[in-house]
Amino acid sequence: MEKKIIITALFLFTFLLNVNAQNEGSKWTAGVSLAGAKYSFEDAKIVGGQLAYQSPRLNISRYLFKGLTLDGAFATAVGDNQKYTTFDGILRYDFGTSVNNVVPYILLGGSFISALKFTPTLNFGAGNTFWFTPKYGLNLQLMYKFSESKFESQKSHIYFSFGIVYSFGNRSLNPRLWEQ
Repeated sequence: MEKKIIITALFLFTFLLNVNAQNEGSKWTAGVSLAGAKYSFEDAKIVGGQLAYQSPRLNISRYLFKGLTLDGAFATAVGDNQKYTTFDGILRYDFGTSVNNVVPYILLGGSFISALKFTPTLNFGAGNTFWFTPKYGLNLQLMYKFSESKFESQKSHIYFSFGIVYSFGNRSLNPRLWEQ
């Protein structure tokens, strides 16, 4: 298991370096977060626990146009008694605030979760990125991962993440109140 995590981390690190070199002027960001899945008491009996921690959660995002951002993420349970690996694809809408220091957004997307069995989910939620420099920000995100009842191996649950975001491009932020 540890070897699998190291290989995945090296692959993602290599991919991120290539993205930076190929898209210097683009709005690419990457993040590392602490994350977890929270199940109801009833569903916890089925999936093996109420909380499944993922650390680290790795994601990469690309600003598309008019407030839309495409985000891909990977996380796996490390040091937890539950098996939970998620591959997420999300489309975020930031209400046209991507040049601000505080960027709230809503999201819609999907995941493939490998737990007891491989299961798809429909995701929706909200988040916020607090940019404290043009390169670094703090991201908070809350998702609801809906799993159809026909998938007995995975139940619907809340998924949260909290982490650091790095911008590869040249972000120009609106000035803060104290900088005006």
